[in-house]
Amino acid sequence: MYLDKEKLPIIYEALRENQVDAWLITGRESIMKSEPVLPVLGDMDFIIATTLIFTAEGKCIAIVSPLDVEGYKLIEGIDEVVEYQTTMEESIYEVLSKLKPKRLALDYSSSDAAADGLTVGMYKMLERVFRRLDFKMETVSAFPIVSDVRGRKTSTQIEKIRHCAVKADEYLRRVPEMCKKGTTSLDIFNFLHEVAYEDGYGMSWADSQCPGVSVDPNVPSGHMGIVSTPIVEGYLINIDYGVSKDGYCSDLQRMYYVLKEDEEDAPEEVKKAFYLVRDAIKEAKEFMREGVTGFQVDQIARHKIVDEGYDSWNAALGHQVGHQTHDGGTILANRRPRYNRPELIDTPLRVGNVFTIEPGIETPWGRVGIEEDVVITEHGTEWLAEPQQELILIRI
Repeated sequence: MYLDKEKLPIIYEALRENQVDAWLITGRESIMKSEPVLPVLGDMDFIIATTLIFTAEGKCIAIVSPLDVEGYKLIEGIDEVVEYQTTMEESIYEVLSKLKPKRLALDYSSSDAAADGLTVGMYKMLERVFRRLDFKMETVSAFPIVSDVRGRKTSTQIEKIRHCAVKADEYLRRVPEMCKKGTTSLDIFNFLHEVAYEDGYGMSWADSQCPGVSVDPNVPSGHMGIVSTPIVEGYLINIDYGVSKDGYCSDLQRMYYVLKEDEEDAPEEVKKAFYLVRDAIKEAKEFMREGVTGFQVDQIARHKIVDEGYDSWNAALGHQVGHQTHDGGTILANRRPRYNRPELIDTPLRVGNVFTIEPGIETPWGRVGIEEDVVITEHGTEWLAEPQQELILIRI
């Protein structure tokens, strides 16, 4: 096991910025009941009940069982290992009694799954500890800390995500070569699986749902298994796809148009919608920088499209991506009820955040939805893969 030392300065800075004295992470059998932040901190799982405490003074304390104590002593970045001889509950009480934190962050959140790893059972154990403490202490959600620690990717992590984005784009651009009369959405789905698996990559989300392939606007789409439907001349194809490797992943959408026999190009109305989505993504990307909010970025793209007479799409403009396809933390979204939380859309974006930008337009020829991956840097925002500039034309 190891602790990602590149993340430690981000952890301690986040604690100080949020005026939190200590961040407590606790759990057991985390491979069975996931604690989402653990893979972000390094290569570790909790097996027997374990607790990590990070303090604003820059110290990491591990409270572990006798079976685990020697292993945790070998982990660089852990400053103190406390072995509990009776129960972990008793040792947590003893450690907190010494630290006396005024504000303690715990992994719970009503708006972000990535910051909601504390189970009810472990929380009830902590409640017993808190009742015994002889000093006043406030518990708060660790959301802003998890958001920073998970969302502020290091240079090493960004390059791994970039690699996955470039490979996914490469595979997506090969789709026309396998399209022929009778090709179905399932054939495209299987092709994108095969080329990735042959090169040692996995899917960015569940294999049964990645990629999403829409070839006919009359067939329902969304987060579901593939529906085998023949490609149709005169219709758009939308593919939502990403590949994963070494614990990181990408998330892209590419657009294709299947030419009719007498066509050399897509209809003007199709191209108009495509270029509008493309340009909305570009303008949002150029506006993005550290300090602006996800709501502000969303509005740039949304107004670009709505002001041209198209409907506002019923989704966010984008989400963070990297450790997982939907990586938690701040998002790019408007004030619809499911997104309208200050911590999600009104919190300033940070350098190192990796986002998708994915507006959409519904047309009679199918949905136009491009999705690009970008990273916020100290100098602005960069593409992680070459953005799609033109419709990919398919001749059967």
